Amino acid sequence: MVRIKDIAEKCGVSTASVSYVIHGRTDKVSSAVREKIEKEIASSGYVSNQSAMSLVSRSSGLIGVAVANGQDKKNILSDPYFGAFFAYLESEFRKNDKYILIILNQKSDEILKDAMRWNLDGLILCNHHKDVMVDISSQYLKPVVTIDASFVYEYNKLVQIFVDDYNGGYITGKFLASAGHRNVAMIDDTDYEADRHRWRGFRKAFEDAGIPIDEKSHFIIDIQKEEMTEGLNRMYPLMLEKTAIFCVSDFYALQVINFLQSKGVRVPEDISVSGYDNINYSTICTPKITTVSQDIEKKAKYAVDSMLRMIEGKEVEHNIKMPVELVIRESTRAL
Repeated sequence: MVRIKDIAEKCGVSTASVSYVIHGRTDKVSSAVREKIEKEIASSGYVSNQSAMSLVSRSSGLIGVAVANGQDKKNILSDPYFGAFFAYLESEFRKNDKYILIILNQKSDEILKDAMRWNLDGLILCNHHKDVMVDISSQYLKPVVTIDASFVYEYNKLVQIFVDDYNGGYITGKFLASAGHRNVAMIDDTDYEADRHRWRGFRKAFEDAGIPIDEKSHFIIDIQKEEMTEGLNRMYPLMLEKTAIFCVSDFYALQVINFLQSKGVRVPEDISVSGYDNINYSTICTPKITTVSQDIEKKAKYAVDSMLRMIEGKEVEHNIKMPVELVIRESTRAL
């Protein structure tokens, strides 16, 4: 087994110098000494092949996945959508000898510090607001892929991957309107302008059907300020006035259905409930959830392929809009 001492003797340096290079403290040694040590480490097998390649090629083999986790009242990793997306990402990157480092609840300057500290080969930004994504993209010199951020920002090291949220809201609204629903609402967790695509599509479908719907039907439960159950209890009297509720995610639809059932309200007999994402849980609950389906696995593959192509200096498509479709199940009914 090769030891630090062996590396030091081979290079004619101290063991401390070798240790500095291994742990990234290259300011402690000259560039010539560092290069000699890195080459010996790579050829001797002292560290794993991946680590050796990182030292010689300046590539860590790590891709950062920075996710805005919100505040204490929201744990993003409890959302099955993100669990599935991360699993697909990890699997696809592993096939290409890359690995992911998940960075939670970070501001743009903190994400950039982590990217530098770990010598990340690229960043995938999930669930962040536009200003954070633009700030990071403009400062970070390596490839960036944004997920679910449908804003236009031209930058040659940036790829934006997002689903057609406006159409997702529209086809949900069109279906509920055709099923005879006139008094409806959407439950959302944000009212940020950049995140209103699903609500806009939902509302437009009813307007096209000649059914008036206003902002009062956009129920906002700010989970950075209150628990989901607190918000549902606050909204409960208004929910009882509706015949159908569209939830911004299946995760919330599951909670809404459970909440209503705990109050003795039947779904869909009393109130229809629909969701978004088509996560696995939407088919194993009672009732099974009507939802907008997006291909999470394909989204992950697009992200990995785009990242690898940018790392290799190849051409990429900078704005990728993915289609959605409505899956009708048991949680909604016609009036």
